[in-house]
Amino acid sequence: MILRFASSLVLAMLLSLTAQAEPLIMACNSWKPLIDEARKDTGLLSEIITLSGERVDLQVQHLVLPWNRVIAGVKKGEIDGISCLTYAAENKNWITYTNQAFWEIEIGIFVRRDSGIKLGQLKDLQEYSFGSLKGSSYFEILQGLIGEDIRISPYPKEIDGMKMLIEKRFEVLFTGRMMGHQLLQSQHLERSDEVTYLETLYLDHIHPGISRIRPDAQDIAQRLDKGFQMIKADGTLEQLYEKHGHFPPSRKPLNAVTN
Repeated sequence: MILRFASSLVLAMLLSLTAQAEPLIMACNSWKPLIDEARKDTGLLSEIITLSGERVDLQVQHLVLPWNRVIAGVKKGEIDGISCLTYAAENKNWITYTNQAFWEIEIGIFVRRDSGIKLGQLKDLQEYSFGSLKGSSYFEILQGLIGEDIRISPYPKEIDGMKMLIEKRFEVLFTGRMMGHQLLQSQHLERSDEVTYLETLYLDHIHPGISRIRPDAQDIAQRLDKGFQMIKADGTLEQLYEKHGHFPPSRKPLNAVTN
């Protein structure tokens, strides 16, 4: 009887161990309101990824770090993945993307209110000077949308781009709508009220990526895909949108806050 009880106890312990969720360290820089270190849940995108992982036995720990540390950590294998990546083919040698887009972002143009710039057709913007984040894919996107001969000034950080627009160092800032509004609302920039968002030019998509240093990177990405579909199907995703008051542009109800 004692032997049978001991065997049952050992079996129960083994089953408990195998049932434990596998840890997964994901990271992004601060990207309010989607990634917000001041919140206990770290923001909407963090919760989407955490609960997607939970559905497929992945215990996601989401870190908020400076962008350079995120990239370095993933490339060294110290961090398992990045939660807030947009797809770029040149990154596929060190990252495995999810097939599922976990969020979408509006990319468009900010201008000064006194610029008189109005958007009719994209070709109408060829005469203006643009600012775009250095090292981003926005250079090629701008050239594809408007023309290869447009004048583009690179800037090192997003806040630098907004400052340069205010200082009239170029006429049009090409960046994410949410990013631009965050800078205007939180960075206490002088003359921020002189800037306005003109129009969205296209939607980009967020695909979390797993470090290829992990031999199971493809499997982890596929499991996150599956987890996302599960929280979408059971209504959890919609509840998260409602909880945070943010909706992807293609899914926004009337009067909702978007990015």
